Amino acid sequence: MSVLIDPYMFELSNEQEIRDNITFFMNVIKIASYSEKSKRIPIAVYSGMIEKMQKRAIQPFPIQLSMIQDKDLKSTIMQLNNSFSNALIRFVENIDIDECDGNQEFVVRNDEEMTEDDHYFELLSTLLVPCYSETVDLDSKILTGNKENGKQIGDTFELVCNCDTREYQKTCNFISVDDLVSDKDKVIQELKQKKKNGGIPVSSTVTASIGSHHNHVQANRKKFSELDDLSSQNKIVLRLLKELGLFRIIFGKFTPNGVKAIGTMSIQNVDSKDSQDIVTVNFSAETQMVIETFLYFPKGIGELLKRYFKSEQLTYQTVENMIEKIK
Repeated sequence: MSVLIDPYMFELSNEQEIRDNITFFMNVIKIASYSEKSKRIPIAVYSGMIEKMQKRAIQPFPIQLSMIQDKDLKSTIMQLNNSFSNALIRFVENIDIDECDGNQEFVVRNDEEMTEDDHYFELLSTLLVPCYSETVDLDSKILTGNKENGKQIGDTFELVCNCDTREYQKTCNFISVDDLVSDKDKVIQELKQKKKNGGIPVSSTVTASIGSHHNHVQANRKKFSELDDLSSQNKIVLRLLKELGLFRIIFGKFTPNGVKAIGTMSIQNVDSKDSQDIVTVNFSAETQMVIETFLYFPKGIGELLKRYFKSEQLTYQTVENMIEKIK
């Protein structure tokens, strides 16, 4: 089932509005071009809109550059437009709205002004296509962003068309593209931004210590004072977390119950302080003990890790996969 985009999202010209909606277009590209086909959400664009955009002089998708004065913003838009046209156009469903065998005398019951708006008239005509075409299936959700003109997130309307051939009725609502982006992908975006802004400093040395407990971390009881002193099995996941700003580890109380694969862990709690996040995990050590362990990260990172993994075990594969996505 394909999703339509509010046509006013292709008419943005105000620089602040464009800044406010850059994430919108980034997320549209994301949901339409997921590498996993099962996660991909097809985007439908009617023929007239594609032709209109292709007539623009520079980088036709999706934002016009002619009125933009800010050089940095213009550069960002050019990159975005390039990504939109090169990555997204392969997945766009091009819909022809001229094949109806009825008279298309449709109405919008709770918003008659929509039919008098040229942009929305084309949108409404497109939404009628499933009425007479068995090959087109359109979602009732329409993607829109934060803008002055046109409909807003949360607006709804009921499209009704009756003719001699058939009857058609569809209730639609305008939604944020964020509603279709998985929480994991939102976390990846936030981590990327933090990394870009220098919010994820990588420590050359990560201190590691034991609280007021015996050493049930190392099988050989070898003492340690930093992450590099731990055995290869124990640090297989912890060393990856350095890339997310891990700078201190404290191993606490232990239990022989619930041991998972050596070196893996599950998040139990996040304590957000003024300048740091302390993440409490259940760490499976090579001693076959589960150790309550406190991991120290820069402010905000711990909360993002909890959102990303939830109750999922942090393994070498899952953590490496996440880190690769933010590079």
